[in-house]
Amino acid sequence: MTLQDYIKVFKHRWIVMVICTAVAAGVTWLVTPASADTTRKIGSYTATATILVSSSDPESGGTNLGRIALYLTTGEVPKRAAAVVKYDGDPALLASGLTVTPDGVSQALTVAAAASDGDRAAAVANAFADEIVKFTAEAQRPGVENAKLSVLQRATPIPNAASDSGFVVPPGRGPRTAMAALLGLLVGMGAALVLDRLDSRLRTRSDIHSALGMPIIAEVPRLKRSQRNRNTLGVLEDPLSLYADGYRAARTALVHTAGQVMPGDYSPRRSAVEPRRSANSGRLILITSAHASEGKTTSVANLAASFAETGQQVLVLDADLRSPDIHNVFDVPQGAGISDYLTDPGDASLDAVVRPTSVSGVRIITAGTSLAHPASLASRMGHLLEEAREMADVVLIDTAPLLEASDVFDILPMVDTLLLVVRHGRLTEVSGNRVAELVGRFQVPVSGVIIVGAKAKLGDTYGYGYGYGDARKTKKKVKRGRKLAEQRRPEPQQAADSPPENLDDEVTRESRRTRRASSA
Repeated sequence: MTLQDYIKVFKHRWIVMVICTAVAAGVTWLVTPASADTTRKIGSYTATATILVSSSDPESGGTNLGRIALYLTTGEVPKRAAAVVKYDGDPALLASGLTVTPDGVSQALTVAAAASDGDRAAAVANAFADEIVKFTAEAQRPGVENAKLSVLQRATPIPNAASDSGFVVPPGRGPRTAMAALLGLLVGMGAALVLDRLDSRLRTRSDIHSALGMPIIAEVPRLKRSQRNRNTLGVLEDPLSLYADGYRAARTALVHTAGQVMPGDYSPRRSAVEPRRSANSGRLILITSAHASEGKTTSVANLAASFAETGQQVLVLDADLRSPDIHNVFDVPQGAGISDYLTDPGDASLDAVVRPTSVSGVRIITAGTSLAHPASLASRMGHLLEEAREMADVVLIDTAPLLEASDVFDILPMVDTLLLVVRHGRLTEVSGNRVAELVGRFQVPVSGVIIVGAKAKLGDTYGYGYGYGDARKTKKKVKRGRKLAEQRRPEPQQAADSPPENLDDEVTRESRRTRRASSA
């Protein structure tokens, strides 16, 4: 992944990062006391006893301090010291915790003991110091026959502060909260990357194109939340909006570009009635999606309005016999329609079920009322489509989703081109590959893909800048225009009182004309 890919992931998953940061900071703020204990923590205590060594024979030289240190840590002295401090373990283990330091210059030894309890450390050090003095005084020991020992200073516990080496957590509530927020942010970033890996939904134009293998002919921006649940036609209600220009871009691509056949290893299916499109017949455009609720029906309605504003006659067929809904967008009540015509055609013509809509130039054939067996009805639509082709310049067919119903596959071989509607962030890579495979089997020309709900960007690829020519101006521009107009407009009284700027020139020219006439 590149740096730009990471930025896109973090922008999309920012809510996860915010939640992790807020939770970490909030918990730390609650569990940390307002007034922190700033005293240094004591890790252990050290007690040191000092033993002075002298000799009873001045001519014998210095006393062997090393031999005294050996007697201090091995043999009888550790056993006696262990009995004094009531140590139940091995006396040698108790003696191994001592630090005996001989000083030959001053003829002294220091006995240091360390423990988490100060009194215990002092008791051990003093016990060893007392017992070595008694041990050497009781008899002449080899190597220290003339040595005379005395305790110069008894051991007292001295606390050892905890080591400050390494990372130290700040004691205050504010610094700890800030540190926890930073750690929460890092955890949130990691969670965002993991979720992005687990989420296979396609969110960019390049990802959708790679999964489907179809050209992206238009991107329709996301509507405002207040407009999403209304059956509105953005092409008519807001013709200069980015939303309307998106569908116009799709209309332009449908008119001026030829559909491409998706690669496949299967022979195309043939319907009972082979399509025979004459020069004067209309074009059958099937509009579908991979799943439900991707904006298919809304796209059909806006494309119909977009074709109608160019002066073409448009016929909309509601071939989604499982969930018909497009009649609500055009304010047409459900009545006799496709299912009724296919169930009992009789001698009635298709014109009998064609009804006008609220959009000039657009007519509709609703799904009808006999919707008990939608799959069998879809397989009998060949003659209906050929008859509908002769009734309009453009025939838009709204069908069921490709991956949720089999009805559409009976209609695919009969149409001239296919247009797929994909909602931004809903199609997965697996579903996209499956759609490309199914369309490739039927060898139907594909005009491309409309991405619905994309993020609006001014001056995008499709169209000469979405919203270009919109008469709506910002308040700042309106105020600036009024101010310039007032500066250029002269005051009424000043204009009436002030003489013409070139009055002297007019007088001069008149006098010259008079002299020329008199001389002539």
